[in-house]
Amino acid sequence: MELKILKNKTVFFDLLPLEWQESILPIWNTCEEQAQILTLEQDHEICAGGIVFSASTPEMEVYKEEAHHWFLKGYLYIGYVWVPENKRNKNYGSLWLKNLLLRDPTQHYWLTTEEKKLRYFYEKAGFTYVKTMRSQNLEEELFIH
Repeated sequence: MELKILKNKTVFFDLLPLEWQESILPIWNTCEEQAQILTLEQDHEICAGGIVFSASTPEMEVYKEEAHHWFLKGYLYIGYVWVPENKRNKNYGSLWLKNLLLRDPTQHYWLTTEEKKLRYFYEKAGFTYVKTMRSQNLEEELFIH
């Protein structure tokens, strides 16, 4: 399986939890040119997907200095990584990340997650925990690769 650049954003966005849709859809027009939706598909069905950003998005405003730092260093941001419920626990999330990292082994990435239980998942995929960022009621862990 290989990653595909998905042109029809609706197909991917419809898979996302409603909270994520409400977060990305209003800002998509302002960040679409700096983003690629990449999916891993089998039999024309999305098994995993995510969005890779090359510049800050409005939702990164809460930690804009941190975002600026990593983008300035040439890192791309990985966001909205999603595996449909019926595809979970089948290694598709790991396979998506592995394929992303193999596309250009010299490219570096950064990501954040609010879910502490994902720390092991990202570290197993080769990401390094950098720090926990806190702002208002938000706490996110930052990882780099």
